[in-house]
Amino acid sequence: MRAYQKENQSRFPDYWNRPVAGSGPFAALTIIGLAPGLHGANKTGIPFTGDASGKLLFKVLDQLGIVDQVRITNAVKCAPPQNKPLTSERRNCQKFLSAELADMQARSGPSVLFCLGRIAHEEVLRSLGRSLKDYVFVHGRAHELSEALWLVDSYHCSRYNIQTNRLSESMLRTAVQCAAKLAQLNHADI
Repeated sequence: MRAYQKENQSRFPDYWNRPVAGSGPFAALTIIGLAPGLHGANKTGIPFTGDASGKLLFKVLDQLGIVDQVRITNAVKCAPPQNKPLTSERRNCQKFLSAELADMQARSGPSVLFCLGRIAHEEVLRSLGRSLKDYVFVHGRAHELSEALWLVDSYHCSRYNIQTNRLSESMLRTAVQCAAKLAQLNHADI
């Protein structure tokens, strides 16, 4: 991963090209993606900013009126080659995700983790010390992890998933609405 970062620093010297921290307040709803996109968050230094995935995600958040009520982060903090992090890269970043999740859980009230994709889902469960087999990834499913902690799954809002019709804007909006309702956010469309 370090060699890939150095290569990107040489190829794209105006890009951020460093680990990308979470963005937004520690809130009742935390959105977790896979990793910074090469020409998105790796460029801007802000999760889901500057690429097609982010445009769709922020469009849905804006439609629901909750853009300023969520925290957005990634399971892996640096852009991986071909957007496919190795298991070792996932494990290296787990301590950072675990710290973010602990900070989120320290606030009072319900907490909802909205996972974009299977890898985010798995890394969240690992960070929380939960068994993957007990919480199967299914788009739109809400998993009650404890009395005040929920995990809601969605396919990742990648351009590939949209173009192959695995995910539509409507499907994403419905899943985000579920998460927002569980988090008891004030939003425009429940």
